This record gives sequence, C-alpha cells and structure tokens, in this order.
Amino acid sequence: VLAGPAAAQSQSETLVQFVGFLGDLRLTVDDVRAELVGGETDTPRVGIAMEAEPTAAFALFTTTHVNQTVTFFVCGEQMESVSVSAPIESGFALSDPMPLARATAVVAALNGEGNCP
Repeated sequence: VLAGPAAAQSQSETLVQFVGFLGDLRLTVDDVRAELVGGETDTPRVGIAMEAEPTAAFALFTTTHVNQTVTFFVCGEQMESVSVSAPIESGFALSDPMPLARATAVVAALNGEGNCP
C-alpha cells in the first residue's frame, strides 16, 4: 500500500541543500516546487522553484558566497559544485542531468508525492 502525499515525505526533511564555506541552506518540501525539464530526452533535469521566503534566503546565501564554491544536493545526492559569481535572486535551481526514472522520482519527492529515491 502506498502512502498518500501527506505521509510520503516528512515536512521537515531536507530535500534540497546548498553547502558553502560560510554555512548552508536547507529546503524542505514546503519550500520548493519541482518539474521535469527536458522531458523524455536523454538528459532530463529537475527544475526547482523556491517559494518567496526561501527565495529571499537563497539570495542572501548566494550574496554571502560570492566568489566562493557552493555544492548543491538534491535528495542527498550531490549535483554539482559551482563558484557563485553574483547573487542569485531568482529562486530557481536546475539539477545535473540524471536518468529519467530518477528525475521523475525526485520531482515527485520535491512536490510531496513520495520519498526521495
């Protein structure tokens, strides 16, 4: 029996994390919405849009990490490490390419419809 969306993913579990030298930013299912980017291609990605409060926190996080390396994790998996060249105020992040089945499962988890794969 599959759990319904409310019971599938803990509301306080970190699903998206940005880690830098000066601290980290942890986001939960309540902080983000996700969609599959690239659809049925060989290189689907997970597009992550943040709600208003996490967007402000992300802007502050990236502001304090300009010219620093930040590592991006989704569902516990390291996506990439990037150097922040300017503050990011859009509240949007894009994962590395991953297999379609995993990308679909990650999107579901980020949208509160299942657990991280």
